[in-house]
Amino acid sequence: MLPELPSDAPPWVPGSVLLDSQGLAVLRAGERYVSLECGPLGGGHGHPDRLHLTLHADGVHWLPDVGTGSYVARDLLWYRSTLAHNAPRLDGASRGGNAMCETFDAPGDWGWTRGRNGDVTRTVVAGPAYLLDIVELASREDHLLELPWHFQGRGDVVTRGRWEDAELQDEFTSRAQRFAPETKGPITLELAADSRPLTALFLLEGELLRAEGPGLPGSGTRAPFYLLRARGRSVRFVTVLEPIGAAAFVRGVGVKGSVIEVETTSGVDRHSPSPLGWEVTAPARRVRLSGARDPEPPFQPLIELDLPQPAVGAALRVDRPPALDGTGDGFDTSEPLRLELEDQYRRSEEPYSGPEDFSAIAHVGWDDEALYLAVEVTKPDLCFRAAAAPPLRLDNEPDDIHSDGVQLYLRDLEGGDVSGFLVVPEVEGGRLDGGGVRVRGAGESPGAPRSVHGAWRRTEQGYRITLAVAWPEWQRAHVGGQVGFDLIINEMLPGRERRAGQLVWSGGNGWVWLRGDRQDPARIGILELVG
Repeated sequence: MLPELPSDAPPWVPGSVLLDSQGLAVLRAGERYVSLECGPLGGGHGHPDRLHLTLHADGVHWLPDVGTGSYVARDLLWYRSTLAHNAPRLDGASRGGNAMCETFDAPGDWGWTRGRNGDVTRTVVAGPAYLLDIVELASREDHLLELPWHFQGRGDVVTRGRWEDAELQDEFTSRAQRFAPETKGPITLELAADSRPLTALFLLEGELLRAEGPGLPGSGTRAPFYLLRARGRSVRFVTVLEPIGAAAFVRGVGVKGSVIEVETTSGVDRHSPSPLGWEVTAPARRVRLSGARDPEPPFQPLIELDLPQPAVGAALRVDRPPALDGTGDGFDTSEPLRLELEDQYRRSEEPYSGPEDFSAIAHVGWDDEALYLAVEVTKPDLCFRAAAAPPLRLDNEPDDIHSDGVQLYLRDLEGGDVSGFLVVPEVEGGRLDGGGVRVRGAGESPGAPRSVHGAWRRTEQGYRITLAVAWPEWQRAHVGGQVGFDLIINEMLPGRERRAGQLVWSGGNGWVWLRGDRQDPARIGILELVG
Protein backbone atom coordinates (compact mmCIF):
# COMPACT_ATOMS: atom_id res chain seq x y z
CA MET A 1 0.00 0.00 0.00
CA LEU A 2 1.12 3.55 -0.67
CA PRO A 3 2.28 5.46 2.43
CA GLU A 4 0.00 8.33 1.35
CA LEU A 5 -2.99 8.42 -0.96
CA PRO A 6 -2.56 10.59 -4.08
CA SER A 7 -4.36 13.91 -3.82
CA ASP A 8 -5.16 14.13 -7.53
CA ALA A 9 -7.15 10.88 -7.75
CA PRO A 10 -10.49 11.44 -9.47
CA PRO A 11 -13.62 10.79 -7.39
CA TRP A 12 -15.20 7.38 -7.71
CA VAL A 13 -18.35 7.62 -9.82
CA PRO A 14 -20.02 4.20 -9.96
CA GLY A 15 -22.36 3.33 -12.78
CA SER A 16 -24.83 0.61 -13.61
CA VAL A 17 -23.31 -2.85 -13.82
CA LEU A 18 -24.26 -6.50 -14.13
CA LEU A 19 -22.16 -8.64 -11.79
CA ASP A 20 -22.29 -11.94 -13.64
CA SER A 21 -20.49 -14.03 -11.03
CA GLN A 22 -22.90 -12.90 -8.27
CA GLY A 23 -25.97 -12.67 -10.49
CA LEU A 24 -26.60 -9.11 -9.26
CA ALA A 25 -27.99 -6.48 -11.64
CA VAL A 26 -27.31 -2.92 -10.41
CA LEU A 27 -28.97 0.19 -11.91
CA ARG A 28 -27.54 3.51 -10.67
CA ALA A 29 -28.62 7.08 -11.37
CA GLY A 30 -27.29 9.96 -9.30
CA GLU A 31 -27.89 9.20 -5.62
CA ARG A 32 -30.11 6.19 -6.41
CA TYR A 33 -29.09 2.53 -6.29
CA VAL A 34 -31.39 -0.29 -7.41
CA SER A 35 -30.44 -3.96 -7.56
CA LEU A 36 -32.16 -7.19 -8.58
CA GLU A 37 -30.99 -10.53 -7.14
CA CYS A 38 -30.51 -13.22 -9.77
CA GLY A 39 -27.89 -15.94 -10.03
CA PRO A 40 -27.63 -19.29 -8.21
CA LEU A 41 -28.82 -19.86 -4.66
CA GLY A 42 -25.95 -19.17 -2.28
CA GLY A 43 -25.50 -22.57 -0.69
CA GLY A 44 -25.89 -23.15 3.04
CA HIS A 45 -25.64 -19.43 3.82
CA GLY A 46 -27.79 -18.24 0.95
CA HIS A 47 -31.33 -17.04 1.51
CA PRO A 48 -34.35 -17.85 -0.70
CA ASP A 49 -34.27 -14.28 -2.00
CA ARG A 50 -34.26 -14.83 -5.75
CA LEU A 51 -35.62 -11.72 -7.53
CA HIS A 52 -35.30 -9.59 -4.38
CA LEU A 53 -35.39 -5.83 -5.04
CA THR A 54 -33.14 -3.39 -3.15
CA LEU A 55 -33.59 0.40 -3.32
CA HIS A 56 -31.37 3.11 -1.84
CA ALA A 57 -32.11 6.71 -2.82
CA ASP A 58 -31.03 10.12 -1.53
CA GLY A 59 -29.44 8.68 1.58
CA VAL A 60 -32.38 6.44 2.58
CA HIS A 61 -32.21 2.65 2.37
CA TRP A 62 -35.87 2.29 1.41
CA LEU A 63 -35.87 -1.43 0.49
CA PRO A 64 -33.01 -3.25 2.21
CA ASP A 65 -31.99 -6.88 2.24
CA VAL A 66 -31.63 -7.01 6.02
CA GLY A 67 -29.70 -10.27 6.16
CA THR A 68 -29.77 -12.38 9.32
CA GLY A 69 -29.55 -11.62 13.03
CA SER A 70 -28.68 -14.25 15.61
CA TYR A 71 -28.11 -17.76 14.30
CA VAL A 72 -29.33 -19.28 17.56
CA ALA A 73 -32.61 -17.38 17.92
CA ARG A 74 -35.90 -18.68 16.59
CA ASP A 75 -36.36 -15.64 14.33
CA LEU A 76 -33.50 -16.95 12.18
CA LEU A 77 -36.23 -18.87 10.35
CA TRP A 78 -37.96 -15.57 9.55
CA TYR A 79 -34.90 -13.79 8.20
CA ARG A 80 -34.05 -16.84 6.07
CA SER A 81 -37.51 -16.88 4.45
CA THR A 82 -38.73 -15.37 1.20
CA LEU A 83 -41.47 -13.51 3.10
CA ALA A 84 -38.80 -11.49 4.94
CA HIS A 85 -37.41 -10.21 1.61
CA ASN A 86 -38.75 -8.00 -1.18
CA ALA A 87 -38.99 -11.09 -3.36
CA PRO A 88 -41.91 -13.02 -4.92
CA ARG A 89 -43.01 -16.36 -3.52
CA LEU A 90 -45.40 -19.03 -4.80
CA ASP A 91 -48.04 -20.94 -2.87
CA GLY A 92 -46.91 -19.64 0.51
CA ALA A 93 -43.49 -21.32 0.38
CA SER A 94 -40.00 -19.84 0.31
CA ARG A 95 -38.48 -20.00 -3.16
CA GLY A 96 -35.05 -21.53 -3.57
CA GLY A 97 -33.44 -22.64 -6.79
CA ASN A 98 -31.51 -20.49 -9.23
CA ALA A 99 -32.56 -17.33 -11.05
CA MET A 100 -31.26 -16.02 -14.35
CA CYS A 101 -30.76 -12.45 -15.56
CA GLU A 102 -32.43 -12.44 -18.99
CA THR A 103 -31.79 -8.82 -19.95
CA PHE A 104 -29.61 -5.91 -18.84
CA ASP A 105 -29.09 -2.57 -20.54
CA ALA A 106 -28.27 0.86 -19.10
CA PRO A 107 -27.00 3.12 -21.91
CA GLY A 108 -27.96 6.42 -20.30
CA ASP A 109 -30.47 7.90 -17.88
CA TRP A 110 -32.82 4.97 -18.57
CA GLY A 111 -31.93 1.35 -17.82
CA TRP A 112 -33.63 -1.96 -17.34
CA THR A 113 -33.15 -5.56 -16.28
CA ARG A 114 -35.27 -8.69 -16.11
CA GLY A 115 -34.75 -11.76 -13.95
CA ARG A 116 -36.45 -15.14 -14.11
CA ASN A 117 -36.99 -17.76 -11.42
CA GLY A 118 -39.02 -20.61 -12.89
CA ASP A 119 -42.43 -19.32 -13.97
CA VAL A 120 -41.94 -15.93 -12.31
CA THR A 121 -40.21 -12.94 -13.92
CA ARG A 122 -39.37 -9.53 -12.50
CA THR A 123 -38.75 -6.55 -14.79
CA VAL A 124 -37.25 -3.36 -13.38
CA VAL A 125 -37.16 -0.20 -15.52
CA ALA A 126 -35.24 2.72 -13.99
CA GLY A 127 -35.75 6.24 -15.30
CA PRO A 128 -34.53 9.64 -14.16
CA ALA A 129 -37.41 10.16 -11.71
CA TYR A 130 -39.04 6.81 -10.93
CA LEU A 131 -38.81 3.02 -11.04
CA LEU A 132 -41.27 0.73 -12.77
CA ASP A 133 -41.41 -2.77 -11.26
CA ILE A 134 -43.36 -5.59 -12.95
CA VAL A 135 -43.67 -9.05 -11.39
CA GLU A 136 -45.40 -11.64 -13.58
CA LEU A 137 -46.44 -15.26 -13.31
CA ALA A 138 -47.04 -17.33 -16.44
CA SER A 139 -47.87 -20.94 -15.65
CA ARG A 140 -49.98 -23.83 -16.89
CA GLU A 141 -51.45 -24.26 -13.41
CA ASP A 142 -53.02 -21.95 -10.85
CA HIS A 143 -50.65 -20.61 -8.21
CA LEU A 144 -50.83 -18.11 -5.37
CA LEU A 145 -48.35 -15.33 -6.17
CA GLU A 146 -47.29 -13.03 -3.33
CA LEU A 147 -44.93 -10.05 -3.34
CA PRO A 148 -43.79 -8.62 0.02
CA TRP A 149 -42.64 -5.00 0.39
CA HIS A 150 -40.51 -4.16 3.45
CA PHE A 151 -40.16 -0.38 3.35
CA GLN A 152 -38.11 1.64 5.79
CA GLY A 153 -39.69 4.86 7.03
CA ARG A 154 -43.15 5.71 8.27
CA GLY A 155 -46.41 6.13 6.41
CA ASP A 156 -49.38 4.23 5.07
CA VAL A 157 -51.91 3.93 2.27
CA VAL A 158 -53.52 7.26 1.37
CA THR A 159 -56.04 5.88 -1.14
CA ARG A 160 -59.61 6.07 0.15
CA GLY A 161 -60.78 2.75 1.59
CA ARG A 162 -60.74 0.68 4.74
CA TRP A 163 -58.64 -2.09 6.33
CA GLU A 164 -60.33 -5.42 7.13
CA ASP A 165 -59.09 -8.43 9.07
CA ALA A 166 -57.28 -11.00 6.92
CA GLU A 167 -55.21 -14.18 7.22
CA LEU A 168 -51.50 -14.54 6.53
CA GLN A 169 -50.32 -17.92 7.77
CA ASP A 170 -46.84 -17.53 9.19
CA GLU A 171 -45.66 -18.00 12.77
CA PHE A 172 -43.75 -14.70 12.75
CA THR A 173 -46.47 -12.41 11.36
CA SER A 174 -49.41 -10.83 13.14
CA ARG A 175 -52.16 -8.23 12.71
CA ALA A 176 -52.80 -9.10 9.06
CA GLN A 177 -55.32 -6.84 7.31
CA ARG A 178 -56.67 -6.52 3.76
CA PHE A 179 -57.24 -3.15 2.10
CA ALA A 180 -60.66 -2.61 0.55
CA PRO A 181 -60.42 0.46 -1.75
CA GLU A 182 -63.50 2.54 -2.46
CA THR A 183 -62.69 2.83 -6.19
CA LYS A 184 -60.73 0.87 -8.79
CA GLY A 185 -57.28 1.90 -9.85
CA PRO A 186 -53.83 2.09 -8.27
CA ILE A 187 -53.40 2.06 -4.51
CA THR A 188 -51.04 4.77 -3.29
CA LEU A 189 -48.66 4.42 -0.36
CA GLU A 190 -46.82 7.46 0.99
CA LEU A 191 -43.76 7.09 3.23
CA ALA A 192 -41.18 9.40 4.80
CA ALA A 193 -37.74 8.78 6.32
CA ASP A 194 -35.25 11.43 7.44
CA SER A 195 -37.58 14.09 5.99
CA ARG A 196 -37.37 12.45 2.56
CA PRO A 197 -40.59 11.14 0.97
CA LEU A 198 -41.25 8.08 -1.17
CA THR A 199 -44.44 7.22 -3.05
CA ALA A 200 -45.40 3.71 -4.16
CA LEU A 201 -48.31 3.05 -6.54
CA PHE A 202 -49.58 -0.54 -6.62
CA LEU A 203 -51.66 -1.73 -9.58
CA LEU A 204 -52.93 -5.30 -9.32
CA GLU A 205 -55.85 -7.64 -9.91
CA GLY A 206 -55.72 -9.10 -6.44
CA GLU A 207 -55.43 -7.77 -2.91
CA LEU A 208 -53.08 -5.65 -0.82
CA LEU A 209 -52.33 -6.86 2.71
CA ARG A 210 -50.64 -5.16 5.64
CA ALA A 211 -49.10 -7.13 8.49
CA GLU A 212 -46.40 -6.99 11.15
CA GLY A 213 -43.24 -9.06 11.32
CA PRO A 214 -39.84 -8.92 13.02
CA GLY A 215 -38.04 -5.61 12.45
CA LEU A 216 -34.38 -5.13 11.62
CA PRO A 217 -32.16 -7.92 13.03
CA GLY A 218 -31.14 -7.19 16.60
CA SER A 219 -33.71 -4.42 17.09
CA GLY A 220 -36.19 -6.57 19.00
CA THR A 221 -39.04 -4.61 17.45
CA ARG A 222 -41.98 -5.37 15.20
CA ALA A 223 -42.36 -3.58 11.87
CA PRO A 224 -45.19 -3.30 9.34
CA PHE A 225 -44.83 -4.61 5.81
CA TYR A 226 -47.11 -4.88 2.78
CA LEU A 227 -47.97 -7.83 0.57
CA LEU A 228 -49.50 -8.02 -2.90
CA ARG A 229 -51.40 -11.27 -3.41
CA ALA A 230 -53.31 -12.87 -6.30
CA ARG A 231 -54.10 -16.36 -7.59
CA GLY A 232 -54.15 -17.59 -11.18
CA ARG A 233 -52.11 -18.92 -14.07
CA SER A 234 -51.36 -15.44 -15.40
CA VAL A 235 -50.77 -12.79 -12.74
CA ARG A 236 -49.13 -9.37 -12.98
CA PHE A 237 -48.19 -6.86 -10.26
CA VAL A 238 -47.23 -3.37 -11.46
CA THR A 239 -45.56 -0.97 -9.02
CA VAL A 240 -44.19 2.54 -9.51
CA LEU A 241 -41.69 3.78 -6.93
CA GLU A 242 -40.82 7.48 -6.80
CA PRO A 243 -38.24 8.85 -4.35
CA ILE A 244 -39.52 12.42 -4.43
CA GLY A 245 -36.98 15.20 -4.81
CA ALA A 246 -38.02 18.84 -5.04
CA ALA A 247 -41.56 17.95 -6.15
CA ALA A 248 -43.63 14.90 -7.05
CA PHE A 249 -43.38 13.87 -10.70
CA VAL A 250 -45.65 10.80 -10.95
CA ARG A 251 -49.42 11.27 -10.86
CA GLY A 252 -50.77 7.81 -11.67
CA VAL A 253 -50.33 4.49 -13.45
CA GLY A 254 -52.57 2.39 -15.67
CA VAL A 255 -52.45 -0.62 -17.99
CA LYS A 256 -53.84 -0.97 -21.52
CA GLY A 257 -53.09 -4.45 -22.78
CA SER A 258 -49.31 -4.87 -22.86
CA VAL A 259 -48.71 -1.11 -22.48
CA ILE A 260 -48.13 0.39 -19.03
CA GLU A 261 -48.87 4.11 -18.83
CA VAL A 262 -47.22 6.23 -16.16
CA GLU A 263 -48.87 9.63 -15.88
CA THR A 264 -46.42 12.39 -14.92
CA THR A 265 -46.43 16.17 -14.62
CA SER A 266 -44.87 16.26 -18.12
CA GLY A 267 -47.40 13.95 -19.76
CA VAL A 268 -47.68 10.18 -20.12
CA ASP A 269 -44.75 7.75 -20.36
CA ARG A 270 -45.77 4.60 -22.22
CA HIS A 271 -43.82 1.42 -21.42
CA SER A 272 -44.09 -1.67 -23.57
CA PRO A 273 -42.07 -4.72 -24.61
CA SER A 274 -40.45 -4.43 -28.02
CA PRO A 275 -38.79 -6.89 -30.43
CA LEU A 276 -35.39 -5.85 -29.08
CA GLY A 277 -36.36 -5.57 -25.42
CA TRP A 278 -38.17 -2.60 -23.86
CA GLU A 279 -39.42 0.73 -25.17
CA VAL A 280 -40.31 3.92 -23.31
CA THR A 281 -42.26 6.58 -25.21
CA ALA A 282 -42.20 9.84 -23.28
CA PRO A 283 -43.71 13.17 -24.43
CA ALA A 284 -40.36 14.51 -25.62
CA ARG A 285 -38.35 11.39 -26.49
CA ARG A 286 -38.37 7.68 -27.21
CA VAL A 287 -35.97 5.28 -25.47
CA ARG A 288 -35.24 1.80 -26.78
CA LEU A 289 -33.56 -0.65 -24.39
CA SER A 290 -32.16 -4.01 -25.44
CA GLY A 291 -29.54 -6.19 -23.74
CA ALA A 292 -31.02 -9.68 -24.14
CA ARG A 293 -28.61 -12.27 -22.73
CA ASP A 294 -28.12 -15.82 -23.98
CA PRO A 295 -29.06 -18.37 -21.34
CA GLU A 296 -26.02 -20.02 -19.87
CA PRO A 297 -25.66 -23.78 -20.21
CA PRO A 298 -25.98 -25.77 -17.00
CA PHE A 299 -22.68 -25.97 -15.14
CA GLN A 300 -21.03 -29.35 -15.53
CA PRO A 301 -18.05 -29.95 -13.24
CA LEU A 302 -15.01 -31.64 -14.74
CA ILE A 303 -14.86 -34.00 -11.76
CA GLU A 304 -17.91 -34.98 -9.72
CA LEU A 305 -16.73 -34.98 -6.10
CA ASP A 306 -20.07 -35.93 -4.55
CA LEU A 307 -21.41 -39.41 -5.06
CA PRO A 308 -24.54 -39.34 -7.23
CA GLN A 309 -26.23 -41.96 -5.04
CA PRO A 310 -27.11 -41.35 -1.37
CA ALA A 311 -25.71 -43.49 1.42
CA VAL A 312 -27.96 -46.49 2.13
CA GLY A 313 -28.23 -48.54 5.32
CA ALA A 314 -30.62 -50.89 7.09
CA ALA A 315 -32.74 -50.57 10.22
CA LEU A 316 -33.76 -53.99 11.64
CA ARG A 317 -37.16 -54.56 13.19
CA VAL A 318 -37.11 -55.41 16.92
CA ASP A 319 -39.61 -57.51 18.85
CA ARG A 320 -39.24 -55.34 21.92
CA PRO A 321 -37.56 -51.96 22.51
CA PRO A 322 -33.86 -52.14 23.44
CA ALA A 323 -32.74 -51.32 26.97
CA LEU A 324 -31.63 -47.76 26.04
CA ASP A 325 -29.32 -47.67 29.06
CA GLY A 326 -26.08 -47.07 27.20
CA THR A 327 -25.14 -50.77 27.06
CA GLY A 328 -26.38 -51.63 23.58
CA ASP A 329 -28.45 -54.55 24.92
CA GLY A 330 -31.30 -55.48 22.60
CA PHE A 331 -29.70 -54.17 19.37
CA ASP A 332 -29.05 -56.43 16.39
CA THR A 333 -25.44 -55.75 15.33
CA SER A 334 -25.53 -57.58 11.98
CA GLU A 335 -26.04 -54.43 9.83
CA PRO A 336 -23.69 -51.75 11.21
CA LEU A 337 -23.40 -48.23 9.90
CA ARG A 338 -19.73 -47.24 9.92
CA LEU A 339 -18.24 -43.77 10.26
CA GLU A 340 -14.49 -44.28 9.89
CA LEU A 341 -13.42 -42.96 6.48
CA GLU A 342 -11.52 -39.83 5.62
CA ASP A 343 -14.19 -38.71 3.15
CA GLN A 344 -16.77 -38.88 5.96
CA TYR A 345 -14.84 -36.28 7.99
CA ARG A 346 -15.41 -32.53 8.05
CA ARG A 347 -12.39 -30.76 9.49
CA SER A 348 -11.73 -27.38 11.07
CA GLU A 349 -7.93 -27.08 10.98
CA GLU A 350 -6.37 -30.52 11.19
CA PRO A 351 -7.11 -33.36 8.73
CA TYR A 352 -8.65 -36.64 9.81
CA SER A 353 -6.25 -38.43 12.13
CA GLY A 354 -7.69 -41.92 11.56
CA PRO A 355 -10.23 -44.36 13.00
CA GLU A 356 -8.04 -45.18 16.01
CA ASP A 357 -8.47 -41.60 17.25
CA PHE A 358 -12.02 -40.89 16.10
CA SER A 359 -14.61 -43.22 14.54
CA ALA A 360 -18.05 -44.68 15.23
CA ILE A 361 -20.23 -47.71 14.58
CA ALA A 362 -24.00 -47.36 14.74
CA HIS A 363 -26.75 -50.00 14.92
CA VAL A 364 -30.33 -49.09 14.06
CA GLY A 365 -33.57 -50.83 14.98
CA TRP A 366 -37.21 -49.95 14.64
CA ASP A 367 -40.78 -50.86 15.52
CA ASP A 368 -44.14 -49.21 15.00
CA GLU A 369 -43.45 -46.59 17.67
CA ALA A 370 -39.86 -45.45 17.22
CA LEU A 371 -36.46 -45.66 15.61
CA TYR A 372 -33.76 -47.03 17.94
CA LEU A 373 -30.11 -46.08 17.67
CA ALA A 374 -26.94 -47.29 19.38
CA VAL A 375 -23.79 -45.33 18.53
CA GLU A 376 -20.41 -46.54 19.80
CA VAL A 377 -17.79 -43.81 19.43
CA THR A 378 -14.06 -44.41 19.52
CA LYS A 379 -12.41 -41.34 21.05
CA PRO A 380 -9.71 -41.35 23.77
CA ASP A 381 -10.50 -37.96 25.36
CA LEU A 382 -14.14 -37.31 26.21
CA CYS A 383 -15.19 -33.63 26.14
CA PHE A 384 -18.84 -33.27 27.08
CA ARG A 385 -20.30 -29.81 27.61
CA ALA A 386 -22.09 -29.45 30.95
CA ALA A 387 -25.60 -28.00 30.91
CA ALA A 388 -24.55 -25.35 33.44
CA ALA A 389 -21.38 -24.33 31.56
CA PRO A 390 -21.02 -20.57 30.89
CA PRO A 391 -22.39 -19.54 27.48
CA LEU A 392 -19.86 -19.40 24.67
CA ARG A 393 -21.61 -16.45 22.98
CA LEU A 394 -20.74 -17.76 19.53
CA ASP A 395 -23.68 -16.09 17.84
CA ASN A 396 -23.97 -18.24 14.76
CA GLU A 397 -23.91 -21.63 16.53
CA PRO A 398 -25.67 -23.38 19.42
CA ASP A 399 -23.26 -24.11 22.27
CA ASP A 400 -23.95 -27.85 22.36
CA ILE A 401 -22.35 -28.51 18.97
CA HIS A 402 -19.02 -27.67 20.63
CA SER A 403 -19.12 -30.90 22.58
CA ASP A 404 -18.77 -34.59 21.95
CA GLY A 405 -22.23 -35.72 20.92
CA VAL A 406 -24.39 -36.57 17.92
CA GLN A 407 -26.67 -34.88 15.41
CA LEU A 408 -29.51 -36.96 14.01
CA TYR A 409 -31.82 -36.20 11.06
CA LEU A 410 -34.93 -37.93 9.72
CA ARG A 411 -36.46 -36.96 6.39
CA ASP A 412 -39.70 -37.76 4.57
CA LEU A 413 -38.48 -39.02 1.20
CA GLU A 414 -41.75 -38.07 -0.50
CA GLY A 415 -42.86 -34.84 1.16
CA GLY A 416 -39.41 -33.53 2.10
CA ASP A 417 -40.19 -32.82 5.78
CA VAL A 418 -37.14 -33.02 8.05
CA SER A 419 -36.73 -33.45 11.82
CA GLY A 420 -33.30 -32.70 13.27
CA PHE A 421 -31.92 -33.37 16.76
CA LEU A 422 -28.75 -32.51 18.66
CA VAL A 423 -27.94 -34.92 21.52
CA VAL A 424 -25.21 -34.43 24.14
CA PRO A 425 -24.41 -36.80 27.05
CA GLU A 426 -25.17 -35.24 30.42
CA VAL A 427 -22.37 -35.01 32.98
CA GLU A 428 -23.20 -34.44 36.64
CA GLY A 429 -20.46 -33.36 39.00
CA GLY A 430 -17.83 -33.93 36.31
CA ARG A 431 -18.45 -37.69 36.25
CA LEU A 432 -17.64 -39.33 32.91
CA ASP A 433 -19.00 -42.83 33.47
CA GLY A 434 -22.53 -42.45 32.14
CA GLY A 435 -25.93 -40.89 32.58
CA GLY A 436 -28.78 -39.30 30.69
CA VAL A 437 -28.75 -37.21 27.54
CA ARG A 438 -29.63 -33.62 26.70
CA VAL A 439 -31.71 -33.12 23.53
CA ARG A 440 -32.58 -30.07 21.47
CA GLY A 441 -33.97 -29.57 17.99
CA ALA A 442 -31.37 -29.05 15.26
CA GLY A 443 -31.14 -27.50 11.83
CA GLU A 444 -33.65 -25.46 9.91
CA SER A 445 -36.41 -27.99 10.71
CA PRO A 446 -35.83 -28.84 14.38
CA GLY A 447 -37.60 -31.87 15.79
CA ALA A 448 -39.42 -31.93 19.14
CA PRO A 449 -36.85 -32.72 21.89
CA ARG A 450 -39.46 -34.64 23.92
CA SER A 451 -39.67 -37.23 21.13
CA VAL A 452 -36.10 -38.43 21.92
CA HIS A 453 -34.86 -40.17 25.06
CA GLY A 454 -31.94 -42.38 25.95
CA ALA A 455 -28.73 -42.72 27.95
CA TRP A 456 -24.95 -43.08 27.56
CA ARG A 457 -22.05 -45.01 29.11
CA ARG A 458 -18.32 -44.84 28.93
CA THR A 459 -16.51 -47.64 27.10
CA GLU A 460 -12.88 -48.68 26.91
CA GLN A 461 -12.43 -46.87 23.58
CA GLY A 462 -14.76 -43.89 24.19
CA TYR A 463 -18.48 -43.84 24.82
CA ARG A 464 -21.73 -45.40 23.68
CA ILE A 465 -25.05 -43.57 23.36
CA THR A 466 -28.44 -45.30 22.93
CA LEU A 467 -31.55 -43.45 21.81
CA ALA A 468 -35.19 -43.88 20.90
CA VAL A 469 -36.69 -41.40 18.42
CA ALA A 470 -40.48 -41.42 18.17
CA TRP A 471 -41.58 -41.47 14.52
CA PRO A 472 -42.62 -38.02 13.25
CA GLU A 473 -46.25 -37.73 12.25
CA TRP A 474 -45.28 -37.76 8.57
CA GLN A 475 -43.55 -41.17 8.77
CA ARG A 476 -45.52 -44.42 8.57
CA ALA A 477 -43.17 -47.25 9.52
CA HIS A 478 -43.64 -50.61 7.78
CA VAL A 479 -41.51 -53.45 6.51
CA GLY A 480 -40.00 -52.49 3.16
CA GLY A 481 -40.43 -48.79 3.82
CA GLN A 482 -37.70 -46.17 3.64
CA VAL A 483 -36.85 -43.06 5.62
CA GLY A 484 -34.26 -40.38 5.04
CA PHE A 485 -31.58 -40.62 7.72
CA ASP A 486 -28.29 -39.05 8.65
CA LEU A 487 -25.98 -39.30 11.64
CA ILE A 488 -23.22 -36.85 12.55
CA ILE A 489 -20.69 -37.33 15.35
CA ASN A 490 -19.20 -34.11 16.71
CA GLU A 491 -15.56 -34.09 17.85
CA MET A 492 -14.46 -31.80 20.67
CA LEU A 493 -10.87 -31.75 21.96
CA PRO A 494 -9.44 -30.53 25.30
CA GLY A 495 -8.49 -26.87 25.40
CA ARG A 496 -10.61 -25.87 22.39
CA GLU A 497 -13.46 -23.37 22.26
CA ARG A 498 -15.00 -24.79 19.07
CA ARG A 499 -15.34 -28.37 17.86
CA ALA A 500 -12.44 -29.82 15.88
CA GLY A 501 -14.54 -31.65 13.30
CA GLN A 502 -17.31 -34.15 12.71
CA LEU A 503 -17.93 -37.51 11.08
CA VAL A 504 -20.92 -37.62 8.72
CA TRP A 505 -22.49 -40.95 7.77
CA SER A 506 -23.74 -39.67 4.40
CA GLY A 507 -20.34 -38.21 3.53
CA GLY A 508 -18.30 -35.25 4.74
CA ASN A 509 -15.21 -34.39 2.71
CA GLY A 510 -15.37 -30.69 3.56
CA TRP A 511 -15.08 -28.13 6.30
CA VAL A 512 -17.03 -27.83 9.53
CA TRP A 513 -16.84 -24.06 9.82
CA LEU A 514 -20.16 -22.15 9.92
CA ARG A 515 -22.28 -25.27 9.53
CA GLY A 516 -23.73 -24.94 13.03
CA ASP A 517 -26.27 -27.73 13.62
CA ARG A 518 -27.51 -27.73 10.01
CA GLN A 519 -27.30 -30.50 7.43
CA ASP A 520 -28.29 -30.12 3.78
CA PRO A 521 -31.44 -32.27 3.27
CA ALA A 522 -30.22 -33.19 -0.22
CA ARG A 523 -27.23 -35.01 1.30
CA ILE A 524 -29.23 -37.10 3.75
CA GLY A 525 -28.99 -40.87 3.19
CA ILE A 526 -31.64 -43.61 3.24
CA LEU A 527 -32.53 -46.24 5.81
CA GLU A 528 -34.44 -49.30 4.60
CA LEU A 529 -36.82 -50.73 7.21
CA VAL A 530 -36.08 -54.45 7.22
CA GLY A 531 -38.35 -57.03 8.88
